[in-house]
Amino acid sequence: MLKGFYEAHVGGWEVALVLFIIGYILYRMDKVKVAKILHMILRLMYIIIIVAGAGMLVMTNFADWMLLVKGILGIVAIGLIEMAMVRASKRVPSTGFFIGALVLFVLVILIGYGVILR
Repeated sequence: MLKGFYEAHVGGWEVALVLFIIGYILYRMDKVKVAKILHMILRLMYIIIIVAGAGMLVMTNFADWMLLVKGILGIVAIGLIEMAMVRASKRVPSTGFFIGALVLFVLVILIGYGVILR
């Protein structure tokens, strides 16, 4: 069952990254209708990512403190992604949120794959 949570979690992040970049660009290009659809699908991916991540944490009995840090950084990354998307939809400058979300995303990936050691 842990493998199922892992696959859902990793796949969710991969899809979320693609939806985030494409949706952000579409909002900036004034393709609002398609961007809103992608934004709603992205919000569904947040739920899948958080549930799968929490499931993995529970199944490992919170064994590693670095995984808790990764979880917190992941939630902050999701928050930055959402802020960037909402600000882009309102035509408000959002480059800082976009870059911050990408940086945190890379940091979370590096922790998840063990590049940043525990």
